[in-house]
Amino acid sequence: MSQVASGSQADTSGEAHTPLGPLVLVTGKGGVGKTSIAAGLAEAAARRDGAAMLIEFGDGESGKRILGRNSKVIHRVVDPRVAMEMAIANLLGSTILAKLFLGNFAVRPMLRAAPAMRELAMLECVRLYADEVPGKLVVVDMPATGHGLTWLRLPVQMRDMFASGPIHDLAARIVDRLVAPSRCSVVVVTLPERLVLSETVELCRALDREVKLPPARLVVNRFPSELAPEAWDQTRALIARGGPEGEAAKELLRVMDARRTAREETLTILRELDPKKGSHVTSKLLFPESLEDLGAIDVASWLEARGAA
Repeated sequence: MSQVASGSQADTSGEAHTPLGPLVLVTGKGGVGKTSIAAGLAEAAARRDGAAMLIEFGDGESGKRILGRNSKVIHRVVDPRVAMEMAIANLLGSTILAKLFLGNFAVRPMLRAAPAMRELAMLECVRLYADEVPGKLVVVDMPATGHGLTWLRLPVQMRDMFASGPIHDLAARIVDRLVAPSRCSVVVVTLPERLVLSETVELCRALDREVKLPPARLVVNRFPSELAPEAWDQTRALIARGGPEGEAAKELLRVMDARRTAREETLTILRELDPKKGSHVTSKLLFPESLEDLGAIDVASWLEARGAA
């Protein structure tokens, strides 16, 4: 087990973590480590329940690498073209008719110009994949922040826009089975950087206000560990000696100061999500930084140790 998985870092509040719903949507800005947290949640569920599913967008290589070869997690990748075909097949009741419809030269430009329909189809694909594992946890590695929030708004908007008909029925099914508060939980992943954290606070509020899905977990990834007090004294002593070692120590002190500032700013911003201030974020977790490339097993062990998986 890695140092990260077995370390002593804890969540910021000591709160008990509420159970996650059968469908977990993991969102956040690009590059914050969403896939690692999503894969870790799926891995923990697979160890507990015998199986789980991770659904990913894009080429699926990130999830495949993080899960590793021996994982019990079922890995599915949503391809836009396949998703559209599956959604149309459900509407028309025939895969053959769906292929003929999508292959029509007059239809293809219309679909390219209607991103809402493509996104609705991809959400329907998520729903269909989730139906493959009834009773098991399904974790969805959502697109980056802006797209993720848009996607969660979309089914309700499309359901309400079309009073009846196949698109209304498709959107209503996604609302009921996929993004209803009783069905799913949202996990938001962020970094200990002021701008990213500020945007994350706004995302958490928007999820609560606009789609009635307040985050069940807020994970601050790569949170700097707290340095021992003597580290500062030793670094300053090296600076006082001068020479090459002193110059190197100056740079080290700059890095140490930046780490301490990042820690303090992170904790200050997270206080804005305190339930006493009206926040509905259930729990906050500080996932420590690591020098190694963590796999799903390491992340799962860390989450399990805190009762957050």
